[in-house]
Amino acid sequence: MNTLKRIVSVTLFILLSSAAKSQHVGDIPLMTKTWELIGDRTYKLNSKKVWAASFPAALKALENKVLEFPGYIIPVKAGMNHSLFMLSVLPTDQCQFCGEGDIPAMIEVHSKKPIRYSDKPVKIKGKLVLNETGDYRSELFLMDAELVK
Repeated sequence: MNTLKRIVSVTLFILLSSAAKSQHVGDIPLMTKTWELIGDRTYKLNSKKVWAASFPAALKALENKVLEFPGYIIPVKAGMNHSLFMLSVLPTDQCQFCGEGDIPAMIEVHSKKPIRYSDKPVKIKGKLVLNETGDYRSELFLMDAELVK
């Protein structure tokens, strides 16, 4: 029975992985030009010999500007209202693929006041902050964020 479970698990993993990898930018309904720029980030060895995110110049030009992002709320703690959460172009059940292939990484959101969780897409606006230090924090932040109605 364990062998059968293992075969089924591996088969499902392969099918889900290939489906996620075959998904192109155009297939993601919430993808915007800014999300695409986030997806273009690479990694470089910095002066401290640490691998760190490196963002395209067009995205760096948007740093510290207030931007709007459509996406899904990915809670980091249990509850219905969140001042800190991740924002993804994919829903919770697919967020394990964020940052892979053409799917951009999630953005860490710090909101002015708590935002109620929804499993439906939302639009959030806030100040974009990029982290290229290679430390263990998120690479992207949306600060002083609020829900766009």
